[in-house]
Amino acid sequence: MIVDDRLFVEERLPAVAVAPPLAWQVLVIDDEPDVHQLTRMVLRGLRFDGLGIEVISGYTGKDACAIMAQTTGIAVLLLDVVMETDQAGLEVVRYIREELKNGFVRIILRTGQAGQAPEPEVISQYDINDYREKTELTSQKLITAVTTALRAYRDLRTIENLALNLKKERESLKRAQAVAHFGNWEWECNTNRIVFSDEMLAIGGLDRPSSSSELSIFLNCIHPEDRVRVGHVVSGMTVLGGERSDLECRIVRPNGEVRMVHLVCENHPGDAPGTCYVLGTVHDITSTREVEDRLKIVTSVFGGAMEEVHEHMRIATKVLENAIEGVVVTDAKGIIQSVNPAFVRITGHEAVEVIGNPLRSLHGTHTDQDLRDSLWKSLMEDGVWRGEVWNRKKNGEAYPQWETIIVIRDRAGQVANFISIFHDLTEIRASQKELHFKTYHDTLTGLPNRDLFVDRLNQAVVNAQRNNGKVLVIFLGLDYFKKINNSLGHKLGDQLLKDVSTRLRTFIREGDTLSRLAGDSFGFIMREIHNTKDAVFVAQKIGNALAEPFIIDEHKLFLTASTGITLFPDDGQEGSTLINNADMALNRAKVTGRDTCTFYKATMGEQANQRLKMEKNMRQGLERGEFVLFYQPKVSLVTGRVVGMEALVRWRQPDAGMVSPGEFIPVAEETGLILPLGEWILRTACQQNRIWRDAGFDRLRMAVNLSVRQFRQRDLFDRVRLILQETGLPPPLLELEITESMVMDNVESVIVTLTRLRSLGLFIAVDDFGTGYSSLSYLKRFPIHTLKIDQSFVRDLTLDSDDAAIINAIIAMAKSLKLNVVAEGVETEEQLNFLRLEGCDEMQGYFFGKPMSAEEFTDLLKSGRRLKDS
Repeated sequence: MIVDDRLFVEERLPAVAVAPPLAWQVLVIDDEPDVHQLTRMVLRGLRFDGLGIEVISGYTGKDACAIMAQTTGIAVLLLDVVMETDQAGLEVVRYIREELKNGFVRIILRTGQAGQAPEPEVISQYDINDYREKTELTSQKLITAVTTALRAYRDLRTIENLALNLKKERESLKRAQAVAHFGNWEWECNTNRIVFSDEMLAIGGLDRPSSSSELSIFLNCIHPEDRVRVGHVVSGMTVLGGERSDLECRIVRPNGEVRMVHLVCENHPGDAPGTCYVLGTVHDITSTREVEDRLKIVTSVFGGAMEEVHEHMRIATKVLENAIEGVVVTDAKGIIQSVNPAFVRITGHEAVEVIGNPLRSLHGTHTDQDLRDSLWKSLMEDGVWRGEVWNRKKNGEAYPQWETIIVIRDRAGQVANFISIFHDLTEIRASQKELHFKTYHDTLTGLPNRDLFVDRLNQAVVNAQRNNGKVLVIFLGLDYFKKINNSLGHKLGDQLLKDVSTRLRTFIREGDTLSRLAGDSFGFIMREIHNTKDAVFVAQKIGNALAEPFIIDEHKLFLTASTGITLFPDDGQEGSTLINNADMALNRAKVTGRDTCTFYKATMGEQANQRLKMEKNMRQGLERGEFVLFYQPKVSLVTGRVVGMEALVRWRQPDAGMVSPGEFIPVAEETGLILPLGEWILRTACQQNRIWRDAGFDRLRMAVNLSVRQFRQRDLFDRVRLILQETGLPPPLLELEITESMVMDNVESVIVTLTRLRSLGLFIAVDDFGTGYSSLSYLKRFPIHTLKIDQSFVRDLTLDSDDAAIINAIIAMAKSLKLNVVAEGVETEEQLNFLRLEGCDEMQGYFFGKPMSAEEFTDLLKSGRRLKDS
């Protein structure tokens, strides 16, 4: 209840809502009533995802704690940092995050004084989502802040729901396996790693291994007398492509209990040539075998002491009444004489409805004549038959069952009875079908996944070889999908992938395959292709399918795609070769401008081999210390003196000499080698600057570039802090350079990362400024110190008036934001004079000095050389 615009919290707070909210709930905690009225006015009429905003008011930290403790629907909390009545806002935040364990509500702190800002570590620790001064929080900024917070809250709730749904699906499959006493396992033959389902472990009485399992764990639980036979069958699966084996054996639980199980194994080829994995199922049939054994005991003692017969009959009757398997007893002609309760439960037939009818009437027309002949032959020769048949329930529903039929003979050896023991396989088959689908299909789009794609490609190649045909393989990658995903959210990105797959399905012919390989990558297998013209036609159809805009949640999205094409047998004789070639062609399409189609050429393989060779040499070069740092001076345009330097990595190979950074840096980025290389650069640069500082050059700031991968490392802050501690370099003498495109990718996360780094005391520079697409509204929020004008503008500034105007605008903007400006690539005196006249602070370039070794740079410092006319 709200009384006089204040929330009355004593014993009358609203209960937790069960139904979906009719509006987004925003809680305002502030001891100034005007703030509440202003917030209501600003948010009135605002709608987000089709819902309005409900503003709930509280005036003290006590109100905040009480409301949050009893209400789960609060999406956004607008919280005053300092309130005169009781605890500070940060104490409320601590209570919400630590004691209530509420990580969903988005918290925006507000204060009337600039000095009340919390430390960056506190913001990070308590997941504070925004911090604003009340004087800054205009109506539009408040709407923007609340909308951003609501989007984050919605996304968190969506992720939670997805996780719960996935958990429910897994629990459902787990329960089905437990009910059916049916487990499964998967063995990677090449690594000897094996994964067990929970029911598989339960059947064997095994605990889940704490580390990766091996085949020996499975084989060790097999009865010693059966172990060699089972091991021979399972290990033989590694060479039987696509084969299936089944057998029965005993397993011994850790407590000594022996169980009888039915094993089924299937071989499947792996991604790489010569690799495979084996899928296996284990069904506990102990109770079935116990029924069979009891019945055999009864028949074998007929003619003995009656009390023994009666005892065995009593035991057998108990077993039959409580068995989960259905049991049918017939006479020598197959006429049903009795059934047990499980038969009634499984089939729906009452005992009186089937007694007197032939057993085969239950099988109906589902059992063909060949199976009947084989069944009868086994019964007459072996006395038993086992197999899978289809039966029909009373309601007409057909279902599969595993059935064992035993022949009971009298003393004269004549057939006296037949006993059928069976269990329903419906749940097992459903579990197998679901497991098979999830194994070979993409869960988001329902398309075949990479494993099924590889299998079908291999089949298509075999068929084409037999028929002297061709197979077309196309790899498709959506251009700039990652930016859409990051800017509009993963929910929209997932829906976009579904819509794309729906469109691509429209022109897939019967017998062809469309697959989602990974992320935004799709694969096509086209049969009955005659020449490259057909391939171009298919590529055009793909482009046309994506040409129309995609409409999702009021967003109008335009997509293009890059495609790589390869043909069998022109470009390769094996499926794995065609996949590698299509991948190389796709990468070339992306590199050459995207929105294009590229056919595979043999030279691409040579280039790929060269890149692999370079990767190998780089790894060895890092170990052997072949990389060195050069340093290019940065000079003040006011004093003309050297004020710092930029560290630039060079690779000096013993055999090939200097390797251009343009050759090895892209390879390092793609392979991940940029991480150990970047850390070595940072540590070496800091060590060198410490040496110069100890030599008396104590005001030089070392600039080091961070790669995209480095910047996204979760422990980047700790790595930089550790290097500064190890080298003893004062943080103000280190400047980290990041590119303009890096800071605009996931802006809020970037601000957090830069703020943490800046808290160490070092400086941040934005490199290559002017070539990206940064927003000034974001730029002023970044804790940066320096803008570096890209050399592409400096190169022609005396010839191109547009370049000169851009530089003038960048310098003016930087000055208004109180940022330092450095011009790169200065090579002429005309360029220098222009920059000095416009008020540029520093420069670096060949006009003063090229990148030089540490020894050469030391000589430069000792010489005291300065810019002319400074």
